[in-house]
Amino acid sequence: MLKFYHRILLLISTITIISFIGLGAIVHNMIYQTLTQSQTKELKKESRNYISMYNNGKQNEIKNIANNQENLIVIKKNDKTIFTTDKNSSLDGRIDNEANPSNLIHKNTKLGLKYTFKSQIGDKTVYISGINDEILDLQKEMWKYLSIVGIIVLITEYLASRSIHRTYIRPINEVTYATSLLADGHYHVRVPESNVKETKALFVTTNELARRLQKLNNRQKIQSNRLKTTLENIPSSVLMIDKHGDIVVANSAYYEVFTPEQSVENKSYIGFINDPIEKLILESFRTEKVIYEQIEVDINNVHTKYFDVSCVPILSKSKKKLQGMVVVLHDITNIQKLENLRREFVANVSHELKTPITSIKGFAETLIEGAKNDEESLNMFLNIILKESNRIESLVMDLLDLSHIEQQTDIATSYLNLSELAYTTIEHLQNQAQSKNIDIIPEIENDVIFKANEDKIAQVITNLLSNAINYSTNDSEVIVKVYRQGKKVNLQIQDFGIGITQEEQKHIFERFYRVDKARSRDSGGTGLGLSITKHIVEAHNGRISVDSQLNKGSTFKVSFIDED
Repeated sequence: MLKFYHRILLLISTITIISFIGLGAIVHNMIYQTLTQSQTKELKKESRNYISMYNNGKQNEIKNIANNQENLIVIKKNDKTIFTTDKNSSLDGRIDNEANPSNLIHKNTKLGLKYTFKSQIGDKTVYISGINDEILDLQKEMWKYLSIVGIIVLITEYLASRSIHRTYIRPINEVTYATSLLADGHYHVRVPESNVKETKALFVTTNELARRLQKLNNRQKIQSNRLKTTLENIPSSVLMIDKHGDIVVANSAYYEVFTPEQSVENKSYIGFINDPIEKLILESFRTEKVIYEQIEVDINNVHTKYFDVSCVPILSKSKKKLQGMVVVLHDITNIQKLENLRREFVANVSHELKTPITSIKGFAETLIEGAKNDEESLNMFLNIILKESNRIESLVMDLLDLSHIEQQTDIATSYLNLSELAYTTIEHLQNQAQSKNIDIIPEIENDVIFKANEDKIAQVITNLLSNAINYSTNDSEVIVKVYRQGKKVNLQIQDFGIGITQEEQKHIFERFYRVDKARSRDSGGTGLGLSITKHIVEAHNGRISVDSQLNKGSTFKVSFIDED
């Protein structure tokens, strides 16, 4: 396909050639008409002279003139030839057919341009025929000079067009190409500035436009990177939806929670978002108002999460038309769990306190009403009040211990002998074991030493051993093991009591959870012992586990890492 410049040059050249051909045809015809008119006048004049000479008997002079001019002259009277310069008289009969009265007839022949003239003078008719190359020569000269001028004009046009192309068209093409690159995002493109006054301003403006676009693009990239970085580092899930309902942006937090293996960008939010969230977005689109709501969402039919959802419509500043929406989903599952734990904790504490307080209040009222006068009743009621007060004290102390352990980040540690600490604890709990005729069997390695808080570890051993005794049947045994396994220091307490079901094993380290509630209360337990034990172990970067079978007993194992 020809370029624009070549098409214009071809068009101008074609117009020029056609114009010169047309001009040549006009001049050609003008030459012919002018010379024909001039020759006609001359031939009319010669015809009268020939008649005059013929009438005066100068036929020989006519022949001499005809010979000199190489003409054929015929004079007729009443259609009969009375004089001719044709020696053979072979053309006398045809000349009348070729001639036209008062008109000059030309005909191209091999010899040249043949003319035939007929003039009526009086009763005689003069025919003159000859060859006249003057018209042809003049026309040829005209075409020659016209061709030369045309060639010069074409060359001039070509040179002028080249100059125009170099000065104007090529720079404009460069600007056009540069602007197309700018449109494609290549903002580093520049065009060489021209010294031509007419195009210099265009080049300067184009380069200035490119520089401004580059600055704007750089600024936009910075803002885009900031936005992207912000979105990617926001822990909340964020969606940006356009006015057509297509998801434009979804940050990594959204993918991690909702669709880790499927992209949602450039897709409609309908069908790709969980139903409760979809309803909120639809409502915000419909009302064009900000919606805040806490919802419960089933994630892939696996688990449930709680979200604080904010749907914020984006409106144009001028016409307040809806342009899209930003949806922020803040995961409040942990907060909700903590809130549930708080409620459960308050309910459990209230329940644990209610029973002894009610008991104390009831027996105190009974004493006030007169039972104090009965010494036996007085002693019994006071012992019950003391027992319930001890329960309240134990509960409060356990709560304080648990709170202190949870808040304490650094625990004071020193080297302790776990073997000796285990023997000491066994000795302290011998009376409790003997009351149920339970044998405590120590399987303890000597001098198992590691770095820990002695009071806290003693509390761990006491809680686990006390529970083992409490939940064991009479006339059974409890095995206490202390041993080292590589860098691990292990404490293991095994009983052969009532055991724990698989379902209950998931909850035994929770606050106020009891496997056998009646037995726990009778023994003065608060339901916080194992929870405290777990927190102490974890504060020492240890691990506690349980292995139990119903009616066969339980084994609690505590492991610490001896970093020394």
